[in-house]
Amino acid sequence: MVDKNQDLVRTNIYQRLRSEMLSCVLKPGQQLREKDLVERFSVSKSPVRDALLKLETQGLVEVLPRRGYRVRRIDVSDVRDMYGLRHVLERECTLMLIDTASDSILRELEQYRSAPDCPALADWITYNRAFHSHIARYCGNRRLGRITCETLEQFDRLTYVSVSQAADLSLDTFVAEHGQLIDAIRERNRRRAARLTREHIEASRRRVLDSLEAASIIDTNPANI
Repeated sequence: MVDKNQDLVRTNIYQRLRSEMLSCVLKPGQQLREKDLVERFSVSKSPVRDALLKLETQGLVEVLPRRGYRVRRIDVSDVRDMYGLRHVLERECTLMLIDTASDSILRELEQYRSAPDCPALADWITYNRAFHSHIARYCGNRRLGRITCETLEQFDRLTYVSVSQAADLSLDTFVAEHGQLIDAIRERNRRRAARLTREHIEASRRRVLDSLEAASIIDTNPANI
């Protein structure tokens, strides 16, 4: 029972830190100290260290010799790779959704035609991920859907950067793109849906890369991970 409780503590710390890094509550480049995290979570060093090392393997944390840890800055080349992967996954999920989902499942996409009223940034990020995850979750292939949802979670901090760095914080463009994709999916128009998916992801990629140029969170000399 003790071991199971310890595993739950480790998992909880890991999940909370990961969520805060992906949403930029813990910002890229921010230093982390074991002592501070031990006090925050009221635990021993062991579960904190285990969580940080697991986050290191995922490329979210880097070890600073004799100085602790730091939230890894964003590697532009990795961002490009992530968007390439996202296009492959989301295109396949969209086409499979069109081919296999019932009309009632497709009607559920209507809830994403509009964003939350006057959303805080965190609310917008949640809405945006929920829309794309819905398509993945109901694509008819559970393994593909799970991998795609896990990949989409990694875009939270990129979404945060692109929106927070934008001079115009209007989200109308994003919502309109979602609406056009919903139309194509509900019409079961595979060609149009594939094109809109590609264009939507490419527009997001351009916005993120433009925003990263204006931010001080880029790793200009990334270590291989």
